[in-house]
Amino acid sequence: MRHRVVLTVNRALRIGRGSLSLVAAGGLALVACSHPGGRGGPVTGNAGTTGTGGDISPAGSAGTGSGAAGTTGAGGDVGPGAAGTSGNAGTTGSAGNSGPGAAGTTGAAGNSGPGAAGTTGAAGTTGNAGTSGAAGTTGAGGSGSGTNLIANGDLSSGATNWHTEGGTGNVNNGAYCVGSPSSATLVGWDAPAGMPLMLMGGTPYRISYQASGAGTVHLKVGQAASPFNAIHESDHGISSSPQTFTDNFTPTASNNAGLAFYFMNAGTSTVCIDNVTLVAN
Repeated sequence: MRHRVVLTVNRALRIGRGSLSLVAAGGLALVACSHPGGRGGPVTGNAGTTGTGGDISPAGSAGTGSGAAGTTGAGGDVGPGAAGTSGNAGTTGSAGNSGPGAAGTTGAAGNSGPGAAGTTGAAGTTGNAGTSGAAGTTGAGGSGSGTNLIANGDLSSGATNWHTEGGTGNVNNGAYCVGSPSSATLVGWDAPAGMPLMLMGGTPYRISYQASGAGTVHLKVGQAASPFNAIHESDHGISSSPQTFTDNFTPTASNNAGLAFYFMNAGTSTVCIDNVTLVAN
């Protein structure tokens, strides 16, 4: 309980005939709690109450400071007798109780678990398309499943078995060539002496050759003796680059045969024949 302390002022006593004002120096009165004063005798003042301890901090920290010292007890009221003795000083209040320290926070658990999965590799980029290869050169005529029936068809033996009618022909760079042929010019092939070319009726054959120049080349497979009737004929347009031409035919009867090449619209160009093959299919 808190006490309000006031000083008593000018309490007067009459002694004999005179008036005397006596001031009770240092006298204290407890007014708020209405403690009675002593009358007619010596009254000892009450001791001051012990100061309250500091409040405990709700967070568990120590109470702040020691309790305030108790106030000094007020002296007893002066009565007719001797003044009362001064009360004893109040005892010093005890320090506030220290609360328990707050518990340390629990450390976070270390991250456990397997390592993260590896990322998937990016797909490889598609390679660029390769450039187109150049066209291969025209191959020589195939030999078929049988033996080539045209002796020296590749001109490896020069002009053997070959001749020209209505013009001049010669072997040039492995091919039989004629310059500026007319429509009457003929390049012929004859079988070697004593080895006639016999084509069997009903048997399929394939003939192949290379030609270059200009205009059109006309091929005739015909009888090697009068009346020189045709067994097979064909026309092919030619150009300055060698090209391979192939025909298939089947004679209706057996004949001793020969070959003839005619040239149309060749103008002043040089026409060449090479790699002639004739095989039975």
